[in-house]
Amino acid sequence: MNGKIVSVQYLRAMAAFFVLVSHALLYPLATENLAYGRLGWLGVILFFVISGFIMVSVTDAGQFDGRQFMRRRMMRVAPLYWGFTLVAALLALLAPQLFKTTTFDGSQLALSLAFIPFYNPASEGLHPLYKLGWTLNYEIFFYACFALLAMFTARSRVVGLTIAFGGLAALGFVLSPTSAIPQFYTSFLPLAFVAGCWIGLAHIECRLAHLSRRALIAFAGIGLIGIVEGFVWDRGLMEDWSAFVGFLAFSVALMLIALRCEARLPRIAWLETLGNASYSIYLVHIFAVALMAGIGLRLLGKDLPGIVPILTVLAVACGLWAGLLLYRFVEKPLMQRLQKR
Repeated sequence: MNGKIVSVQYLRAMAAFFVLVSHALLYPLATENLAYGRLGWLGVILFFVISGFIMVSVTDAGQFDGRQFMRRRMMRVAPLYWGFTLVAALLALLAPQLFKTTTFDGSQLALSLAFIPFYNPASEGLHPLYKLGWTLNYEIFFYACFALLAMFTARSRVVGLTIAFGGLAALGFVLSPTSAIPQFYTSFLPLAFVAGCWIGLAHIECRLAHLSRRALIAFAGIGLIGIVEGFVWDRGLMEDWSAFVGFLAFSVALMLIALRCEARLPRIAWLETLGNASYSIYLVHIFAVALMAGIGLRLLGKDLPGIVPILTVLAVACGLWAGLLLYRFVEKPLMQRLQKR
């Protein structure tokens, strides 16, 4: 993929913003809120679609070095995540009042650092010690499967991943496993990577440029129906398969339209910068939310008129600011040093 695709950077910024706003809205609440929670889930699904697109685009149509690919992906993802996992473990040990669901556990720390899913009784889900890392467990799984298909062409890789992830999702639907690892890897969530891979394949085969205006309008309509269905239909589950289908349809439509309109999009420097910093924003924002909303609510109380929405807005702003600082002074120089070595 020659050069940076601006529309993808904008979408990365949007995905990170969805997750940040979701957690800022949820933090003051004692119970889950369907719309707030699904907003963050939508951000994650959009992230997965983008990831699938990028992996196909950067490896192009032919074969590639699977070991080198995996090394680079680990270098990109692991160091910063490991750092945050260790910080979260230390804070959970010394200041547990900062967290709602994070508690320190040595075995959980080891599994988290190894990207191995497990059931976390504190969060009552398949979450690592640093809860946000559950998405990275899926990312590493996708990278590993993608690297195993390095000797094939891009089309064969995408077809192979579609069959593999589709088969796993079917097994999960039929068998409904309860053990952590089978339950995690037979989820329907990796199908979002597959959708992004097909978009990436269409991109490197230069098919997106031929999408007609009528097709774009149809995709926009499907995406609109999908996002309404995802937020409105409540079957009693936050991560429901029907909501996933709706959000996936929206994410795919949004990405297709953005890529088709790439040449017409204006260059918005601050939005592109947020896209560059999206990984840092994703990792650090929960600390900003905990500090701003958590400490603020403890000091001022929830009964003060207007305090919850004010602190929520401040938490979002603080999360963006912290992410930009982390990207500028930690992530970017760290990646440059690792690439030189």
